[in-house]
Amino acid sequence: MASLDEEGNDATAKKVKELYYDILNSKGTKRTYAESDNEEDEKKHVKKLNKRRAKELRKQQKKLEEQDRRFAAGEDNSDDDVPFFMQDASIRAAQRERALEKAMAERAAMKAAKGAKKKKKGSSSSSDSDDSSDSSDDKKKKKDKKKDKKKGQKKKKSKSKKKKSSSSSS
Repeated sequence: MASLDEEGNDATAKKVKELYYDILNSKGTKRTYAESDNEEDEKKHVKKLNKRRAKELRKQQKKLEEQDRRFAAGEDNSDDDVPFFMQDASIRAAQRERALEKAMAERAAMKAAKGAKKKKKGSSSSSDSDDSSDSSDDKKKKKDKKKDKKKGQKKKKSKSKKKKSSSSSS
């Protein structure tokens, strides 16, 4: 057998080393791919990529314009501008709190509108309003009684089931 030095100085060994380093340095890879068959497909692909990129840029531009418009109006929704996966618990809690406040404000506005409608009619007197509050109290009492009855029935059913299961097991 020949030593490694002798094998390394061989003509084939030199050619193998040369090709090995050409592959590592990516020599000749672009020239071998530049075939006329693939040029049309590459052009279509590039056109498709450019179209998609332009669409994403338009979306991003719209989002930025929306942010600028909100900022100019004085609204601060910086938490909404952060992508969902980057939001931490404090941001989500603040969003929930804002949504709750908005809902409460809407409810208050609805109640105020209903109150304004009732006042607008003007036919109700103070004694009528006292009667209506009494009737609402009566309704609440009736509901409470129904709930108590249902609870009592459930307790009776659960006791009877326990008795049946204990008597059948013995």
